[in-house]
Amino acid sequence: MDFRRRIDALQARMEQAGVDLVCLTRGANLFYLTGIRRPLEHGTDHNAYGDWASIALVGRQNGVVVLAPRMGGSFYREEAQGKPWVREVRLILESEDPAAVLRSAVQAVAGSPRRVALDERLWARTALELRQFLPETTFSLASDLIAPMRMIKDEEEIAAMRRAAALADQVFEAVARQLVPGVTELEVALEIERQFALLGAEYTSFETGVFFIGGGEPGREGTTRSSTARRLRHGDSVMFDFGCVLDGYCSDFGRCAFVGEPPEEYRRVHALVLQAQAEAMSAMRAGQVTAAELNAIARRVIEEAGYGEGFTHRLGHGIGVTVHEPPYLDVVDQTVLQANMTFTVEPSVVVPGRFGNRVEDVVLVTERGGQSLNRAPHDLVIVG
Repeated sequence: MDFRRRIDALQARMEQAGVDLVCLTRGANLFYLTGIRRPLEHGTDHNAYGDWASIALVGRQNGVVVLAPRMGGSFYREEAQGKPWVREVRLILESEDPAAVLRSAVQAVAGSPRRVALDERLWARTALELRQFLPETTFSLASDLIAPMRMIKDEEEIAAMRRAAALADQVFEAVARQLVPGVTELEVALEIERQFALLGAEYTSFETGVFFIGGGEPGREGTTRSSTARRLRHGDSVMFDFGCVLDGYCSDFGRCAFVGEPPEEYRRVHALVLQAQAEAMSAMRAGQVTAAELNAIARRVIEEAGYGEGFTHRLGHGIGVTVHEPPYLDVVDQTVLQANMTFTVEPSVVVPGRFGNRVEDVVLVTERGGQSLNRAPHDLVIVG
């Protein structure tokens, strides 16, 4: 990845927008600009001393300065090795005042900046501290500068996303063979995560979802809940929603299965979901369709067949160094799709208590239409 080129491009955009300093969390935007990987955050919000002041600073000139807590800070120093575009990794010691370290670093990088762009996920405490010692400064969002850059993938990014998609394909092939009546949603989800680890993924790109629907049970409407101890039974449908991070880029994948001989209606719905995806992908021609129009194309297929109420979510979302990123394939996003944008295309139909069916691929926008980065078959998996 040409990280130096990305930093140069950001600094040019800063110059054009009159932004003197960009402040980033140690997350997706920092990885995109520098290649410094993101450690998986712990669910207990375990914070090291000085965490709130541990950010990355990008001025209009020179390299990136990273502030990191002493506890765990060696990770960032190791990540910065061999990356000359990272000017310094400054550790915040327990003997220091984090606010004083932050002030000193800002002054060293940008002097007295008149306009500062903040990462959307910056700690509130960080923003308040910056406001306190930069009272005359105007603040804006760093995403206004960086998000348009991240939307269009270069060839190296597309290659990385193909690798991440291929890993999801491999995991599905391995896990589909292990579906048997009696297994729980949670057991299948854990096996998916084990397979990703064995194949070299950094970690999953979101909470792994395995969902069994059938038997008239209420409260099992779709993929917006965690996998549970519910056991797989004859007559159940199964929906998968999972992905990984590999080489810093995300996959997001969906398929479905049925236990026993599927009813004719379920087979029709499966074909309908595939048709909705195919028609949307065919329309993904660069410069020819908006995100909202694409959502409407897929939704119309399902609505005209009488299952519109079962399609309860947007068609998809941008994907790259984060699993959900703009543009979004929803009812309001008027972004015109451009070549080398990447999206998930994931129509579904869920009839509460009866069945659910979904498909999801990561799709590249081209001049001729959408091109799936996944290779796993879309055939309905029948569990004997």
